Amino acid sequence: MYLSFRRGSAYASKKAQKIANLMSRESVKNVTVIRHAAIGDFVVLRPFLVELRKFFPNAKITLSVDGNAIYGMPEDLVDDIHIIDKKQKNNPSKSTSFFQRYKQIKELQEQDVMFDFTDSSLTLMLTIFSKSKLKIGYPYRSFRRWFYDISVLRSDFTLETDSMMHQLNILGANTQYPLDYAYPRYEKDTEHPYIIYFAGASMQNRCWPEDKFSALILRLREEFPGYKHVILKGIRPEEQFNSIYEPLKEYDDVIHQESMPLDEVMPFLAKSSLVVAGDTGIRNMAISMEAPTLGVMWAHGIAAIRYLPKNIKHTVVFNENFEIPSVNEVEQGCTALLNRLRK
Repeated sequence: MYLSFRRGSAYASKKAQKIANLMSRESVKNVTVIRHAAIGDFVVLRPFLVELRKFFPNAKITLSVDGNAIYGMPEDLVDDIHIIDKKQKNNPSKSTSFFQRYKQIKELQEQDVMFDFTDSSLTLMLTIFSKSKLKIGYPYRSFRRWFYDISVLRSDFTLETDSMMHQLNILGANTQYPLDYAYPRYEKDTEHPYIIYFAGASMQNRCWPEDKFSALILRLREEFPGYKHVILKGIRPEEQFNSIYEPLKEYDDVIHQESMPLDEVMPFLAKSSLVVAGDTGIRNMAISMEAPTLGVMWAHGIAAIRYLPKNIKHTVVFNENFEIPSVNEVEQGCTALLNRLRK
């Protein structure tokens, strides 16, 4: 393999270039992918794992995860799971010790290639104390690139999954588009169309206010008669969204949907006409199922473009000054997207 990049676009040690030149795609037998994250981040990872399997056809692929965040991990796309516990199993409020983590790290056998998509202090520890011929990462802080053999710069102005692909591209992979999430395909329900609303987000301060969701639903049910409007509950106590449903409960076309198991919620998302959500795993899941999505985002310092696939099915409503989008702005975004897709 020969490294494929221009100077300044990525970093590779001379040792890394020599090792890569001595390796072939077919000779790579063990690959580990580090992803300590939640379900939405696991969904984002799936197309990378699909391409990884194509690029290294003879490799055993191991996924290294945080034992406290394994829900929805893509077990179907890997051969083995390696677990590091960040928190103690019998006391989740207490962190595990250095020696506990070190012991779990050493359970990982020597690798040919290791990809780190998390760049946390824990995953940095994993890369330091594990053995791998090539260690590849995209460090968020410049000094951390010295802990990898190859460092790929990460852009906030391209879809997160595309940035992941760059770690394969530097090895010469010709990754394909559109992205393949390796999920079953479902047809949109056109006989009984529905719009899904999910008011949760990855962090509480990124949740679009619930009263705005209520106001949005009131307007869209007038604009799009014949559609059901589904307020989808989450699995956490704060994701029941009762205050959204309360002023709308008199309407037969507004549904307060209980949370659903993963194998049920994925096709439910896929068959919808639109999913309206913020910075959350639900939106990533909907994208992976090819459902149209509208994201509502305003987090300071985070580029919304990073969460926007280059596809007419998706849009993001945000303001350049990081102000919370108004109901009018989100309504206009929903209307424009639905009308575009109905043509």
